[in-house]
Amino acid sequence: MTRFAPPQVRACLGCGAPFLHYPIQSISFCGRVDWSDGAPTAWWGREPLVKCESCAALFWFDDTVAIDTFTDEPRPIGPIARILARLRSDPDGLLRFEREWIDRSNLWKGARSIGKVNFEDVRFVLANAEGVSLSKILWLRRRIWWQLNDRYRERSDGTPYPNVPTLPAHEELANMEALLALLVHADTEERDMVQVGELLRLLGRFDEAIAVLRAVPPDGRSEIRASMIERLARAGDVQVRLLTRVN
Repeated sequence: MTRFAPPQVRACLGCGAPFLHYPIQSISFCGRVDWSDGAPTAWWGREPLVKCESCAALFWFDDTVAIDTFTDEPRPIGPIARILARLRSDPDGLLRFEREWIDRSNLWKGARSIGKVNFEDVRFVLANAEGVSLSKILWLRRRIWWQLNDRYRERSDGTPYPNVPTLPAHEELANMEALLALLVHADTEERDMVQVGELLRLLGRFDEAIAVLRAVPPDGRSEIRASMIERLARAGDVQVRLLTRVN
């Protein structure tokens, strides 16, 4: 089961409206489906690009800061303890803490959960991404690639994904090639050799894909995924495929 830490209150960078963020404390991998393009299909927490539910502003979550962190409600103060605290000028700070908690809880009550971006939001940010870091550009292009690939996927009940976005073939191809170029020239931290091999396979560049996949370091999961995708490349397959399912 996925568990969350106490929620934080943050502010929209557009209108300043408070929103709630629930940090992940632990993750369950039950029900994870591993597709050859590496798209995350289990619960992986919030995305780096978010959308305000109040003003529809788009911004990067990491550009926000926590205003406050949710805390448990203080224990009720009995009538006698309340009278004594007042007479003694609240030596233990019980009344002060209660007032502070009430003021803070009003902020929490007015906060909404942060909204999720859609396909067009991501395309808009990518088109206006001058000066954005490489890791964020990679995320934007991957997000577009993954959502377009949803046409190849099925849900757990065997039905296709609904409302899958589409782009003209030349635009989809251009995004894949741009993503491939970014990954090839990225430093070691950003490079994903398995994903490079998968992009080459889907582009029909099988010999290059096989060479890249065979060079993936033997680090366990990546090596296994690379060998599965290599078999697809050797078969001349150019479609996103299901590799494994974890129940």
